[in-house]
Amino acid sequence: MSELLDNRYEIIRRLGSGGMADVYLARDTQLGRQVAIKVLYKRYARDEEFVARFRREAQSAAALNHPHIVSIYDRGEAEDSYYIAMEYLEGRSLKEVITEEGPLETAQAIDYAEQMLRALQFAHENNVIHRDIKPHNIVINDRGQLKVTDFGIARAGSSPSVTETGSIIGTAQYLSPEQAKGKAVEQSSDLYSLGIVLYEMLTGRVPFEGENPVAIALKHLSDEPVPPQALVPGVPDNLNAVVMRALAKDPRDRYPGAEEFLADLERCRQDLPVTAPPPADDTVMTSVLSAAAIAAADETGVTTVTRASSTSAEQKKKAARRKKIIYTAIAIIALMALAAGVYFLAFAQTAGSIDVPDVVGLERAPAEDAIRALGLKPELETEENSETVPAGRVIRQNPAKGAKLKEGGTVRLVVSRGSSKVAVPDIMGQTAAFAESKLREAGLNPDRQPDVFSDAVAEGNIISQDPVAGAQVQKGSSVRYVVSKGVQPAKEVDVPDVKNLTIDQASARLSQQGLVLGTATEQYSETVGLGKVISQSPGSGQKAAEGSSVNVVVSLGPQPVKVTVPSLITMSKNDAENAILAKGLVPFVSELSNPDPATHGFVYDQDPASGTKVDEGSTVIIYVGKL
Repeated sequence: MSELLDNRYEIIRRLGSGGMADVYLARDTQLGRQVAIKVLYKRYARDEEFVARFRREAQSAAALNHPHIVSIYDRGEAEDSYYIAMEYLEGRSLKEVITEEGPLETAQAIDYAEQMLRALQFAHENNVIHRDIKPHNIVINDRGQLKVTDFGIARAGSSPSVTETGSIIGTAQYLSPEQAKGKAVEQSSDLYSLGIVLYEMLTGRVPFEGENPVAIALKHLSDEPVPPQALVPGVPDNLNAVVMRALAKDPRDRYPGAEEFLADLERCRQDLPVTAPPPADDTVMTSVLSAAAIAAADETGVTTVTRASSTSAEQKKKAARRKKIIYTAIAIIALMALAAGVYFLAFAQTAGSIDVPDVVGLERAPAEDAIRALGLKPELETEENSETVPAGRVIRQNPAKGAKLKEGGTVRLVVSRGSSKVAVPDIMGQTAAFAESKLREAGLNPDRQPDVFSDAVAEGNIISQDPVAGAQVQKGSSVRYVVSKGVQPAKEVDVPDVKNLTIDQASARLSQQGLVLGTATEQYSETVGLGKVISQSPGSGQKAAEGSSVNVVVSLGPQPVKVTVPSLITMSKNDAENAILAKGLVPFVSELSNPDPATHGFVYDQDPASGTKVDEGSTVIIYVGKL
C-alpha cells in the first residue's frame, strides 16, 4: 500500500483486516481529517460478485445519515482495487467490551441495545436491512456512544433472498432462523440478531455454539435458548421476557419493528411491565444452574434448564431421545431439500416452456405488457427509491431474464419511486430557530451539537453544518450543526498590590498574574519615596480580565520649597555668592572678559532675574567681569 492512496488519502497505519478487505487509518489531505479506508483485497478486485458487494456496502451506508451509523465519505478505485473512505471511529468493538469486561450491567446493556435499535429503526425506515448485526460490527467510544458499522451485506428490504450464489450470508452465532434456511429476511431478522447481541451483553455468551457454522445454524432452527435469567439470576423478569421474544423462531412471534422493541426496553429501564410474554415452558423457567450443568453447556453449547427438583435420569434420557429425533428429522429434510435442488437444477429449467423477458429499465406499463404478451403474469412486488433508475421504471425483476417459466407463471417487479435524496440547505450564519425551520422544510432532521465560543460568528448564529450546503442526502437524514456562544470571556485574575514598588518591580509583579503595566503618571508625595508607586487602578484584591492593564501613579518625592531670587547686580562676587547661599540656592559663577573696569570683580548680570520664584536648591548663575 503506497503512502498516498488515489492522490488524496495519506496512509498512517493499518487498523485490521476483514473477510474481504484491509482497513487503514488515513488522513484526507483535501479536508484535513482522519478517515478509515477499507481497501478490497486485490484477489477479489476482479471478482464481479465481490466488487458488487463491496460497492453495495458504500451505497447502503452512504444513504444512511444517522448519529448511530458510521458515515461513508467517499469511494473510488486505485492501485488495481476498490476502496471506501469512511468515518474513523475511536473506541472498542462491543465484542471487545464483552470479552474484556464480561456480562454488562443491566442498565448499560439496555442503553447499548437502544442505541443499536435507533440505528436499525432508521435503516429499516429507509428500506435497508443490515443482515449481519453482531458485536464485532458495533464500535463504542469512551463516552458510551456507539455506531453500527459494516453494511457490506445489506440489501434493500424487499430483496427476496439473503443468499449470494447459494451461500447463506451472515455470522452463524447471530443468524436468524430464516437466514439459516436461506429464506427471505425482513426487519425482524435484524431484531433477532440484536436479541442475540443483547443476550450476550447480559450473560457474556451467545445462546448457541457448535463445532461448525452448520451445527450452529441447526440449533437456531431447532433448539430453544436458555433464558438469560437462568445463567445470570440478576437479569430482571421483564428484560428476560424481552430477550426471549426477540429470539422467537417464528418472525411473527418477535417484535414487528424496532419501535416496539425500543418501547419495551424503555419499560425495562423504568422497571415497568412489558408487552413481551414471559417464557411459558416449564423447562425454561428461571432457576440457578448447577456447576455440572454449566460445564456441560460449555462443552456442548446446548443446555436444557429444568427445575432442580424435577431432574431425573429418565427425563434426561427422554430429552436425549427427543434431540436425536429432531436432528435425524432435520438431516432427512436437508437431504430431501438437497435432492429437490439437484432435480431443479438438472431438470426443472428445461421443463418450462417460456423464457422470461428482460424488462429491467422499462416503464412499468410496457414491462407488464411484454410479460403478458408471453403468457406470463406480471406482479408488482414493491416500489423503492433509486438514485439511478427514474421513477416508474423497473429496477429489477424476479425471475431474471432467460429463466424458464410455465405459462401463467408470475414475474415479480420492483419499480422505482425515483430519488429520495434532497439538497441540504445553507444554514451557515443563521439562527438556530431559522435553521431548524429550513431543515424541516427540506424533510431533514436538525441535530444540534454542543455550542462553542467563536470570535468570528455572533452569539446564537450557526458556525458549521454537516453535511455541507448543497450535499445530496436521504430525506429524513440528520444534519448536524454547531451554534456560536459568542466571544469567549477572558479569564479573571486577582490584581496584586504594587504600591511602594518601583516601576520595574510593579511591571514584573503584574506580569506574574497575567496583567500588564498601563499608564504611569507622576506626582509629589511627602510619604512615598522618589520613583515608587503611590497608587494603582484597579486596586489590589479586585478582579480584572487576564491581559488587561493596571495604571499607576509614581512619586516625585516631597514637593520642593519655592524661594525668591535676590537682586545680585553690582554686588561683589563674594557678596553675591553668600546672598545666593543664604536663600538656599546654589551659586554658579561665570567670569567673562569685560572692557568696563567698573565690572571687574562685580556682578553685572544674573539668571534667573531678581524676584523670580524658583525651587529651593535651584542654581543661580552670576556673570562677573574681569580683565
